[in-house]
Amino acid sequence: MNFEQIKKILFREAKKAGLSEFDVYFRMSSESAAEALNRELSSFSSGTVGGVSFRCTVDGRLGSAATQCLQEAELCALVPRAVANATVIDTDEQPIFFEGSAHYQAPTAVLPDIPDAAELRRAVLALQEELYAASDRVTDGTSSAAGGAMTEVSIANSKGLLLSHRMGMTYTYAEAVVKEGEEAAYGTSFGKMPLSDACALSHKAVDEALSKLGAGNVKTGKYDVIFSARQVRTLLAAFSGVFSGKNALLGLSLLRGKEGSAVAAPCLSLVDDPFYAENTVQLPFDAEGVAVFEKKVIDKGVLQTLLYDLTTAKKAGCATTGNAQRGSYADPISIAPYCLRVEGGVYTPEELRARLGDGLYITELKGLHAGADAVTGDFSIESAGFLVKNGALAAPVHSFTVAGNFFELLRAVDGVADNVEMGMSSLSCIAAPDLLVRGLSVAGE
Repeated sequence: MNFEQIKKILFREAKKAGLSEFDVYFRMSSESAAEALNRELSSFSSGTVGGVSFRCTVDGRLGSAATQCLQEAELCALVPRAVANATVIDTDEQPIFFEGSAHYQAPTAVLPDIPDAAELRRAVLALQEELYAASDRVTDGTSSAAGGAMTEVSIANSKGLLLSHRMGMTYTYAEAVVKEGEEAAYGTSFGKMPLSDACALSHKAVDEALSKLGAGNVKTGKYDVIFSARQVRTLLAAFSGVFSGKNALLGLSLLRGKEGSAVAAPCLSLVDDPFYAENTVQLPFDAEGVAVFEKKVIDKGVLQTLLYDLTTAKKAGCATTGNAQRGSYADPISIAPYCLRVEGGVYTPEELRARLGDGLYITELKGLHAGADAVTGDFSIESAGFLVKNGALAAPVHSFTVAGNFFELLRAVDGVADNVEMGMSSLSCIAAPDLLVRGLSVAGE
């Protein structure tokens, strides 16, 4: 059943129930993926996942219900379920059903070709062969994966809003496990389909793994450090909630009331860009039907805006930033960035290490979500990386803990590299370069 048929049924049932404010949210994805382990295909999956949700107001209270089953009888049952839920859900949230924006920017991403089963099989096995060929120290546990998804999102409501969009993504992944004596290490790399260079992707993972062998310890003390682009993304993912206007209103972000104030070093700028070219998962509207747009969150150290949906913006007395999102068709609306990007700086990675001089280059953060408090900003995380001597990478080091505070870290940034990197494409992702941070506490031997 397509969205137009679903909409027709739910609008009919809403009218029968005497509802005047309601919306329908539909998301459906066709996905396929393959994995290989130890030179053999280990799994393949293909299918369609998704469903529809119905929201409505009853005496000013919000009720909702969702289903994966797109049969008419089940869809008809959604409306009375949502009405019943409105009577039992205790919330002061006043939902806003949006009429629509005057203009919606067209996404810049080209829809990718989703690979079929044969192409995925060839890709993961080609990666396996290249991984094992890259070094005789590659051992069991070495894996690869590839996949893709095409997603349709549609919204309609009682105010006349009607929006629909398709978006897609593909990925490849290689993880090399290497061993020398009793010591083992791993390295990873990401790419997209079609797989254009299995050799380069595999060598990147193997080289990273080999570079970790023979790691030593670090002495406890204060260090200037560079976080690799990947670990900057990890930090931002753990603390991205501090930029939510809703969290600020609830007292769960120390950035409350800081808009217009300096919260970071002048060399740091942070952008939320729904149309970032490297991200193929681009949606022109948010989960409430508001047009999305690029916005400076931090500009040269100054907090320009937090992120808002319609309800939170009304409470805060400001305009929505179009950041209402749903994790799935069944999830309630939350606030999240689209592509939160640290803007690239003036230094190459090599120049940034030269600026560092002596210190640490951190390439691994373990268990960040367990070791980070998103409200206070405090973190204490087991880490690994490299000693840096006179601006050059020296010996690998591991099993040390780096501790600090995210808000203080933003102010302590003393250099931004130009190597902006993004992970896998998604509706909410992060892109970042290497960052130089002064004076972090490190607990080692």
